[in-house]
Order: sequence, then structure tokens, then C-alpha cells
Amino acid sequence: MPWKEVVVGEVTWTVAPVAERVANTQAWRLVLSCRCTGADRRSVWASTSLQSSSRSDLYAQADRMSDERVQALLTRHLTPAEKPAGAPA
Repeated sequence: MPWKEVVVGEVTWTVAPVAERVANTQAWRLVLSCRCTGADRRSVWASTSLQSSSRSDLYAQADRMSDERVQALLTRHLTPAEKPAGAPA
């Protein structure tokens, strides 16, 4: 079951939070694992600026993210060909 589902253009994406260890530190960084549904299945890893020394705190921060923020992060990580018309480059 996806954590969130967001729509970018006409494509629905299922999103799951992932904690990634930051090199040479005790910190964890939130990365979003995004997979689109439909016939053209592909995935995108969208890194965020959220970090914490605790994975559980990081996931708690992720739970407070709005759908709009998740959608904006995903849109920023899409290639120009995948972005909907009018989306920021």
C-alpha cells in the first residue's frame, strides 16, 4: 500500500518514504520512492532536505508533509519530457 498518491500532469504516482544514511555522519535523509501507475511504469528517487539523527523522527516529519509538497518535490525530479506543461523547469 502506498504512503501517498499524487498526480503530476495526467500521471498518478505512488510514493513511499525511505530513510537513507548520509555519508560520514550519524544523520538520516528522507528520500521519496516514486513509481507511476499505468502502462508506462517507471520510478524516480526524489531526495528531500529533511534530515534527522533518528529514523523514526524522520518518518514522523515525512507524515507531516502535504500532498502538494510531495507533488512539488516529485515534479522537480522529473526529466523535462516527463513534466506537465507549465511546470517549473
